Amino acid sequence: MAFTFDSKKIHFKDLLSGMVVFLVALPLCLGIALASGAPIIAGIISGIVGGLLVGFLSGSHISVAGPAAGLTAVILVQLDLLGGNYAAFLLCVIFAGLIQIAFGLFRLGFFANFIPSNVILGLLAAIGLILILGQIQYLFGLNHFTWQDVMQGVGEPITWDKGSSIIGIFSLLFMLIWDQTRFKTGLLPSALVVVVLAVLLNIGLQYMAPDWAVRAQHLIQLPDIWQNPNQFFMFPDWQQLTNPAIYTGAMTLAVVASLETLLNLEAADKLDPAKRSSPPNRELWAQGVGNMVSGAIGGMPLTSVIVRSSVNASAGAKTKNSTIFHGLLLLLAVLLFVPLMNMIPLAALAAILILTGFKLTHPKLYTQLYAKGWKQFLPFIVTIIAILVTDLLVGILIGLAVSAAFILYGNFNKGIKIYREHHLHGVITRLELPSQVSFLNRSALISALAHIHRGEHVVIDATQVDDMDADIFQLIQEFQQETAPQRGIEVKLVGFKSHYMDAKETILDIDISTAALQKRLTPQEILTLLKAGNARFMKNERLQRDIYRQLRVTAEDGQHPIAAVLGCMDSRAPTEMIFDVGIGDLFSLRIAGNIAGQKVLGSLEFACQAKGAKVIIVLGHTDCGAVTSACQLHLAGQSVQSLKAMPHIQYVLGPLNESVDCVAKMMQPAQMTAAFIEQVTQMNVHNNIRYILQQSSVLCDLVERGEILIVGAVYDVKTGQVNFLGES
Repeated sequence: MAFTFDSKKIHFKDLLSGMVVFLVALPLCLGIALASGAPIIAGIISGIVGGLLVGFLSGSHISVAGPAAGLTAVILVQLDLLGGNYAAFLLCVIFAGLIQIAFGLFRLGFFANFIPSNVILGLLAAIGLILILGQIQYLFGLNHFTWQDVMQGVGEPITWDKGSSIIGIFSLLFMLIWDQTRFKTGLLPSALVVVVLAVLLNIGLQYMAPDWAVRAQHLIQLPDIWQNPNQFFMFPDWQQLTNPAIYTGAMTLAVVASLETLLNLEAADKLDPAKRSSPPNRELWAQGVGNMVSGAIGGMPLTSVIVRSSVNASAGAKTKNSTIFHGLLLLLAVLLFVPLMNMIPLAALAAILILTGFKLTHPKLYTQLYAKGWKQFLPFIVTIIAILVTDLLVGILIGLAVSAAFILYGNFNKGIKIYREHHLHGVITRLELPSQVSFLNRSALISALAHIHRGEHVVIDATQVDDMDADIFQLIQEFQQETAPQRGIEVKLVGFKSHYMDAKETILDIDISTAALQKRLTPQEILTLLKAGNARFMKNERLQRDIYRQLRVTAEDGQHPIAAVLGCMDSRAPTEMIFDVGIGDLFSLRIAGNIAGQKVLGSLEFACQAKGAKVIIVLGHTDCGAVTSACQLHLAGQSVQSLKAMPHIQYVLGPLNESVDCVAKMMQPAQMTAAFIEQVTQMNVHNNIRYILQQSSVLCDLVERGEILIVGAVYDVKTGQVNFLGES
């Protein structure tokens, strides 16, 4: 349902959600003003400006702006520094808005992304504690009460108001029970319900027990705009422009308000059912304009507020018209219902704020961060303590410093990866540098180089580096030219030329099977290398290889493979990957069922006799489709010729039948089983080895002279392991 107005659509749900947000915002605007030490009316003014002006300028459809609990600590501190001069504080609000406009114009909306979540949570938890401590006096109607006097044991005797205490405790208990029962509803927030009940309860006390009723000084005291228009608005004290505290306070307000706005804006976007994205820079200057106007007419500083935004989303808001409508309702309330609002006990508002503070600093938050370790918990707890001892901005900076210290400490000992690799040409230690190499990595690099043993081969790999400090390169050069020769260490540099033209790089042939290497290695050594490669494959620790270098070398110098593998064409059994070898290291023959026919014999003879390969692996694999099909035909009593759809499959299944028949005679299977297929797979490997030795005198002679080795193996497609069955 929608109404057409000024070429735009005003949805009925916008009006409904605006009403709900108004009901939530009214007690919160009053309560936050109370908690901040500002005039009560300042909270309402801020809410009106946030709804009407910021709501109109903002690019968000869900976010609602107004006075925020997160700014109470900042306001209290700044008012204290200004001697309680609220008119002077309004200058802070105006200049904070001006700074926020600059933030938006200079597109600084991204800076909140650099604040660690543990510091943000520490900020919110500290605000929660400040809210709770600041509302105790209003909850019980205490007179002559300050925490400083309590700590020092001085001050006038503290008195309390009976009615405030009754209403405050009742309000706390009511909201706790309400939020845990079926009466809870987004259309009737507990904060509004408790305010209404508090007013009714106080009226009842006035009639039944006047001595227990709330005293006038513990009720809201809003000025009536119709009777006292001069008391409604307050204006900045421009004579305070020379006060330095104005500008430090403005910067503190701008940073904290912008941070809270950006975080709440992101959270509001996540709550938006339409998943629309709000422009952060536009939001910053919209909030800045709002703060300038709010400060100019006596209002409090404002931000995007997650409580009201979440209520707006859950009530079904479609556009930002709901935010504007809630601001209009706040204005009407001030114009028409001030006498009713002045009947609200401060204790009820204090109860709302105490519960809000408890949610911000819930014990579960502490346990969750503690469970994540000291790197998360220590900056969090330090931020809380620092804010309570100093102020919000200083506390955040201290929390950031602690988080940065953990990051720096982590970079001192991390970033450089050390690999101990077994290549074709021997064992090397590879130091792989990260994408950004700076002084933060200096300590880790020095430690890594110091742990290299005498006589080792070292490769320092900079192929992944995007940026490298000159002092790091100088350190590596000194090690390569001075320290390494003294300790008998062979150092090779890779990837440095793109950063420093004078780098003395070495061409790496450690991954390439050369003629000299092929001649030097024995068949047993090659088999050991292949087994080690499969072990790396299983652990997902495959060697780093310069593929393009391998392509160039093998194109120029030819191929000198060390082994040949007769494997299946199954897509899950790529032989070069299974044995973790590079280009030019392996002859790979792949045919369904790894069947050794005459053409395969010719290829194997070429590999060993002409090209010098010294190992032949006949490689079957689990879950082989060809083996399974041959087993199924046998159990069904069918012949290969019955498969009319694949007339040439007989050249694969025919040789497999010999293995199937042999295993069937031993096992006598009544039905298809995994054990039957496994035994046929292994038997097929043995039969193919026997076929190779019987049909190729060339290969048989090479085996007898010990020049080559023929082994059988089965590759497990589930684990990646190659299980060797025996050697010829």
